[in-house]
Amino acid sequence: MNKDNLNVEYFPYNFRETQLELFNFIQKNVLDNNLIINAPTGYGKTIIILSSILPIAKELGKKIIWATKTGAETDRPIEELKVIDKHLVNKQSKVFGISIRGKKDMCLLKRMLSEDVDYDEVSLFCKTKIKNNQCRYYSRLLYEYVPYQEAPLLYSEVLNFAEKYEICPYYYQLSQIYDADVIAVNYNYIFNEQISWTLRNKINFKDVILVVDEAHNLQFLVTSLNQKEITLGTIRGAIKEMDEYRINNEEIRSFLNKLEKEMLRIMTILKERGKEDVPIKLDKVVEKCGMIWDSKIGEKLLEYGIKVRLARIRENKAPRSSLYRLGEFLSQAYEMRNIDGVKIIATLKENNISFEIFDMRSSEIYSNIWEKFYRVVLCSGTLGSIKSFAEIIGLENYVGKKEEFKIRKENFLTLLTNNLSTKGEELSKEEALKYIESIESFVSSLNENIAIFSASYRIQETLIENRLIEVLRRNSRRVFIETQDMAGDKAKKLLEDFKSQAYKDIKGVLLASATGKFAEGADFPGKELVGIYLVGIPFDRLTAKTYLLTNYYVKMYGRKKGIFYSYILPAIRRASHALGRAVRSPDDKAIFVLGDKRYKRFLKFLPKFSTINIFYINNSNQIKEIIKRKCPKLI
Repeated sequence: MNKDNLNVEYFPYNFRETQLELFNFIQKNVLDNNLIINAPTGYGKTIIILSSILPIAKELGKKIIWATKTGAETDRPIEELKVIDKHLVNKQSKVFGISIRGKKDMCLLKRMLSEDVDYDEVSLFCKTKIKNNQCRYYSRLLYEYVPYQEAPLLYSEVLNFAEKYEICPYYYQLSQIYDADVIAVNYNYIFNEQISWTLRNKINFKDVILVVDEAHNLQFLVTSLNQKEITLGTIRGAIKEMDEYRINNEEIRSFLNKLEKEMLRIMTILKERGKEDVPIKLDKVVEKCGMIWDSKIGEKLLEYGIKVRLARIRENKAPRSSLYRLGEFLSQAYEMRNIDGVKIIATLKENNISFEIFDMRSSEIYSNIWEKFYRVVLCSGTLGSIKSFAEIIGLENYVGKKEEFKIRKENFLTLLTNNLSTKGEELSKEEALKYIESIESFVSSLNENIAIFSASYRIQETLIENRLIEVLRRNSRRVFIETQDMAGDKAKKLLEDFKSQAYKDIKGVLLASATGKFAEGADFPGKELVGIYLVGIPFDRLTAKTYLLTNYYVKMYGRKKGIFYSYILPAIRRASHALGRAVRSPDDKAIFVLGDKRYKRFLKFLPKFSTINIFYINNSNQIKEIIKRKCPKLI
């Protein structure tokens, strides 16, 4: 492809603002470089990236894999691909793509199980049924005629199609990969070694342009990908399985009994010392429980666990086994025992305790992944410094581009409080009351939907304990509260109710955490959210994990960078996400309160819209004064 000539054939809309500039940047650079793109939500990143890369990919015979954080988000690029497909006039330029979901979402046969299952469990269930010729959906897919699909397919369309023809939706979607120009998957299909083989068996990654959406999630993704965890329940479940399935091994039984006691002992110590977590030497724990620390113990537990799982499948139960889970944990811990950047952590969880593998590496792991692909395109709206981000995730040979909405100063107002801070282990009652006074001043000055994002659920609870809700209701507001363990359906309903309150006489106030789901994943266009108050800076709690991570980053990048990358940058990114909830288009208007004097040190890292029109205030009364003076032009 000639880099001097733009191919806009696949772009289905009229370009707005600086979209053409970004389109041009991608087409001119993606042949020679990896790309990092920072542009706000609502900018149109998905359609611009897709339509600019598609003609290049088709000419070179490459596929596009679009990786998203969750399975639910994989439909988004395919929805845009549908728009592109309809836009194309030339039949030879038609495009096809598919949203890929895992067996947990796609297996029709698992509906016979009375229990919920995780990825690993449903995978074993599926393989066993197919091996024993007990899955009619898989057999029909192999031997029955299935109509050819031409248009891009969403997850729901694949599922409905498969149900109609009584074929396996999981393996049907995989069969469509060969013809697909765009394949949308969740992160696991790229970054989880156990799952990524699903694609690697069908596609040569060197023939793939990988697009990673919401790439700011990558820094700490490695922790969850490599995390194996056991709890007291795991050990007790393993003991129970030995009895239930008549597994006779007194050495293993003795080990399990001693391990249970050792975990209880560590849990008691954590409680007595008021600690949340502590690093442990697992080899010492295993030896203390009467076993030699080698690979054989994990292998033996896995062997017993497999027997239990297969027995449960024969009983049409979820193939779940605590013996298997413990074996997995010990095997992986043994394999990673000498890796710098990997620790075993004991964490207190109410009346329980967990041992988990804590993997702090990011640059090392990701650099090995990026080199497998033809090109990598990373995009997000809250990356911060592109250079810093590239260093953290180990991406080389890249060029970066940062875009923002053309914002107007008069559309935004930010108040930074000089007299408040959540610094410290706990928020004192005196400081909590000062915050509540400040929040009341803000709420009483703005008759719009408002969100109060606290730095943590702990701080939010402290404000509630000091009668924040009563204060808000006294100001004729309907209060909506996000809790840490809120179920998905309940959270969705709460969000919808809060949004609808914007169009009623009595406005809503959302109490949520800057570390929660509403601070990042929720959209509040237009009047649905106009005011945001940040109570503190959402730094990580100073736990053993926090110190270990900071020390590892300091070792990797030096003291200044290490502290910034591991501790400061993630907090500023969370604050930026929260602020961004009110700005989803260039026409939005919003008022922000940065409720912590420490924000002064980090203003250059916050989104431009939150610092373009800023006032410093020393008391709550100034909030009313400034809003009263500025609001007529703003709202």
